[in-house]
Amino acid sequence: MQTNILWQDRPSPLMYLGLYLSCVLLLPIPFALWRYLQARATRYTLTTERLICQQGVLHRISDEVELYRIKDYTIVSPFFYRWFGLSDLVLITSDQTHPTLVLRGITDAHTVRELIRRQVENLRTQKGVREID
Repeated sequence: MQTNILWQDRPSPLMYLGLYLSCVLLLPIPFALWRYLQARATRYTLTTERLICQQGVLHRISDEVELYRIKDYTIVSPFFYRWFGLSDLVLITSDQTHPTLVLRGITDAHTVRELIRRQVENLRTQKGVREID
């Protein structure tokens, strides 16, 4: 005797849509919030003699690099950064603790680079420091 199938179906992938959306949309929210707090808690300060980098949300770190130790400059502008007029300014230094210092996501990096470069040259002349490779 043959039985007729009255109904047949599979679970819709849409039933997992809520799970997918929560994983895709909700889980990144705490991560994005943390990254936002990190960015807000980071401060770069250029003085006449030093570049001071302060960062940390819960644990605060303050680093200083003497300007006359800066040897080279590179501006990196990833595609996504360019949408917002941002760049990374990479500084190569002769500093023992920070041979490479990256100022992330800054606006008008070309102007900042020139400002740092001029101050580095002024300090080297003032202190009689020469860079020997």
